[in-house]
Amino acid sequence: MKLLAGILLTILSVSASAAEIPRSIALGSSDFTSRTLGNACYGMDVIVSGLPCNPAFAAKERKPHFQVEFFFGNNISYVREVSKLVDGSGDQETVQRLFNQKTSSEMEASIEATFVREKWGLSYSPYRLFYYALMRNSALPTVTLFAGQEQTLSAQIASYAEKDFYWGLQLRGVDRKFILSEFTLTDALASGGSKYFETQTQRAVYLEPGILYAFEDRDWKPQVGLTVKNVGAVDKKYEPLPTNPDFHLAGSVRPPVAYGDLEFGVDLLFNTYVTDAVDVPRLAGSYKIGAVQALGSYGDKEYSLGFLLNYDGWNGGLSYWRKKFVNLVGERDQLQTVYLEFGFTL
Repeated sequence: MKLLAGILLTILSVSASAAEIPRSIALGSSDFTSRTLGNACYGMDVIVSGLPCNPAFAAKERKPHFQVEFFFGNNISYVREVSKLVDGSGDQETVQRLFNQKTSSEMEASIEATFVREKWGLSYSPYRLFYYALMRNSALPTVTLFAGQEQTLSAQIASYAEKDFYWGLQLRGVDRKFILSEFTLTDALASGGSKYFETQTQRAVYLEPGILYAFEDRDWKPQVGLTVKNVGAVDKKYEPLPTNPDFHLAGSVRPPVAYGDLEFGVDLLFNTYVTDAVDVPRLAGSYKIGAVQALGSYGDKEYSLGFLLNYDGWNGGLSYWRKKFVNLVGERDQLQTVYLEFGFTL
């Protein structure tokens, strides 16, 4: 009976895997800004690293600058093992080290260089390593694995049609090499288990527009915008890596305070995969005073808290992210990671 239950859970897990890979991981759209502020970054002036989430914000930039950022999670020890799996040199010991804790986990590490001027910007990430492992069924551990490397080149242009209206467009190209697999640990560690770690490739081009209404002459400086993400074309189609668009209706206000800068933002996400109303909104806040900035965001299933320090062109930050969920076979699970970021701006 236990064996039959395990087989049934495995079958259900296979059918569920595509839906359970986070789009931020699958589509390469996560960094320190989006990890800490969540989707609310689409409506906020806060830009921690890289290009604005909504390309229309590029029209508000006034000071040219060049920025280099390093971003990684506390699971950085996985880098060696994940790299081995992706380049084909992994073995059974590699698999054992990755999955010995038998818990769901994820990891990211990336390098990004960004140059921004008024009305346009460029960003290049020569290296992004990602790892996502969803564990289920403790009786017969089953793993959904998505791991790989990618390079990304992004370009934004923006302008304004009138005093309060801005528009922008982002062109983003991604080159991916990844492993996407479903297996039990028993099968992965057995003879012939290497078949579960065969690599695949994909090249994608995304065209992502955004608009923004910003009322800078009002006391609270309200603004609202719409961004369309992940509209693109790929050379090879994979179900867990969709090109169906995300629609982000987002806004923010900046209440006047005696000291520092305060901003609150909200994002409403609409997509065919968002089926619960509680998953639509994401709230976020930012407060900066002097060289210190505190940030955070909250959604129904996840939240994050972080801070940044800036000094003489150098910056460093730390963010804690946690997500609780029930997977599609009915088990309660969670993911939690501490992300670190440091870099410099010229």
